Amino acid sequence: MASAASSCPMVLVLDVILFAFFLVLIVCAPLLDAQAALPSTLFPDPLLRIASWYKDRFGDYLASERPFFFVGLVWHELFFIWPLAIANAYAMLARRSWFNTTCLILGSSLLTSM
Repeated sequence: MASAASSCPMVLVLDVILFAFFLVLIVCAPLLDAQAALPSTLFPDPLLRIASWYKDRFGDYLASERPFFFVGLVWHELFFIWPLAIANAYAMLARRSWFNTTCLILGSSLLTSM
């Protein structure tokens, strides 16, 4: 039987928003963000063109110039935030009890790295 909190429409909306955010992290971190830290030979041309378009269109100097602190943040995203996003998406779908804990860890890590 569903609990009262899980049947609340606002909770369901927040769950959808969180799950969409996790999916964006799961897809974008290894395919787009990793281009700032890894050699370009590891990525196919369409992904390189997307990253180049983004840099030109929005003038993102961090992605263009790749300062050391930004590369460090990308490594943090790849080795810590990305696995937590995968774990949180799984925990949300499987309704695991540890979802709240890993979600708090992910949120605090994202907040401090911003």
